[in-house]
Amino acid sequence: MTMGTQYFKPAEIADLAGLPETEVREYLASHPDLFRYRSIGPVRLYTAAAVETVKKLSEAVKEGKKPEESVDPVEEEGPVPAPSPVVQAYAEARDLKDVVARQDAEIAALRSGLESQRQVLEARVAVLEEALAAETRKTTLLSEWVEYFDYEIALLKRPLLERLFGKRG
Repeated sequence: MTMGTQYFKPAEIADLAGLPETEVREYLASHPDLFRYRSIGPVRLYTAAAVETVKKLSEAVKEGKKPEESVDPVEEEGPVPAPSPVVQAYAEARDLKDVVARQDAEIAALRSGLESQRQVLEARVAVLEEALAAETRKTTLLSEWVEYFDYEIALLKRPLLERLFGKRG
């Protein structure tokens, strides 16, 4: 899922190694030659191999050995060792979390857009309903006038004597 080298923050290394973050930060600061990293401003991001290195340093300290004896310094050049399956799974989960967060934001934006479109459409429907009601009133009035004029014309079409004497036919 991820492309290229995966980098981790010290807090993530601590989570993966099962060690306190302060201890991990101490190892990272006191033995920089044992870790590959890249800097982004003041932040250092470490390769996946840092997890295993930190674990080895912790075990060496617990056994009373010098940390330099249990771990070989890394070379700046050369291939980066493949991460362990646990580290790989963690990185993929982190990437999925980012994808889900981005998709969640996109869904929220789409919902907001749909809501605004719905409101616009409801306003248009209300205006059209008002216009329809006004036209219906006009049509009803015209229909009444047409009926009235038809009646009056029917009266005028009667013979003259019937009209004068008021007989209705």
